[in-house]
Amino acid sequence: MAVTLEDNSVVAQFHHVTVRFSPDVLKVFNAHRQTGWFSREAGGQLFADIKGDVWLVVAATGPRPADRRGRFHFWPDRKAEQKEIDQHFATGLEYVGDWHTHPEKAPTPSHDDIASIESVVRKSTFYISGLLLCIVGLAPFPDGLHVSFHA
Repeated sequence: MAVTLEDNSVVAQFHHVTVRFSPDVLKVFNAHRQTGWFSREAGGQLFADIKGDVWLVVAATGPRPADRRGRFHFWPDRKAEQKEIDQHFATGLEYVGDWHTHPEKAPTPSHDDIASIESVVRKSTFYISGLLLCIVGLAPFPDGLHVSFHA
């Protein structure tokens, strides 16, 4: 998997899917980086316009008022997430994964991060080949963005 910066967007290439993050999504990521010593993790969901094997991620939600957030943890409001999925689906966008921040330069997923996205994959009913896990770190993109695909 390769993550590159192209034309004001970030592109992640997996063996069967190309994911392009729009500038608007990158703005959401940037707005919630944990740059301060007491900054809390933030996160949300990702929604894309899917054309075959190309996913254009055009919306990133969160954080929400009822999310539980701390310096080293983020637990989303699952009821609010389902409402977001329903709202975006009504506009033709597919839920394609989750994002959250880490207070590290080049972010890496924790064991809990991997277990969480894999649990979502197992419990979800969707028509795409898998889900994304994105972690936003402190370094500029693309180094400050972890993107993984979970089937």
